[in-house]
Parts: sequence; structure tokens; C-alpha cells
Amino acid sequence: MKLALREKGKLGFVDGSCTKSRYRGELVEQWEKYNAIVLSWIGSTVSNELMPGIIYASDARKAWNDFQQRFDHSNLTKIYYLWSEIAMTRHGIDPVTIYYTKMKDLWDELDVLAPISCCDCEESRPSVEHLKSQRVLQFLMGLN
Repeated sequence: MKLALREKGKLGFVDGSCTKSRYRGELVEQWEKYNAIVLSWIGSTVSNELMPGIIYASDARKAWNDFQQRFDHSNLTKIYYLWSEIAMTRHGIDPVTIYYTKMKDLWDELDVLAPISCCDCEESRPSVEHLKSQRVLQFLMGLN
């Protein structure tokens, strides 16, 4: 969802950088219009049971924060699931490129939930290299 909102230039409506109080006059009506659009985009991606949280929200940020409070606590469970999937993924009869793509997709998702150091400083390089080595070993362990 964040990716779609960023692509449409509307991420500010949920991350708090585009608030109604920043606008005056005719721009307030424009803000209301785009806020409603963002709320409808969010609404189109959630189950019917979650719709009341969107329908009664005064702005997209509040709806987003409500969902974040409710569902963001499951990251540790998701991280556990990803580690399990990585450990159990095997080459099997697939081509090596398919196997690598499966592993890479799991690693990428894990990196979003549990990011490694993003700085390119000397102190973080050993950790990054260690992670790369672990992933090479994980890949090799799953090969036939």
C-alpha cells in the first residue's frame, strides 16, 4: 500500500507529512478531495469487516494509524514464518533460477520487516558481509 501511495504522490496522507492544517482557502477543499481518494484506496484493499474503521475515519492518517495499531504487532510472527520458509525452501526439480528467485523474494521480504544497517560505514560492513555469507550458505544448503 505504501508503494502504491508513494507512486501516486499521496504517501503524505498516511505518514503525516500532508496534513489538512497546512492548507488554507481553496486548497482545503483539494486536500479533502485527495484525502477521500486515499481513504477509498485503503478501503478497496481491506476486508469488509475492517470497512467501519475507514468509513468513520475523518482522515486517511487516522485510519492508517488505527490499522497500524491493530496489525503491526504481528511482525515477529511474520519474521518467524519467513525464517522457516527460508530454512525449508529447496531446489527440488525447479531450475536454479526459480529456486534463487524464491529465496531472493523471501530475503527481500525479511529485509523489509527486519532491515539490516542502511549506512555504508566501515563499522557496518562486517555485519553486512556476514549476512551475505549466511545467505550464500542458505542457498547452497537448499541445492540438490
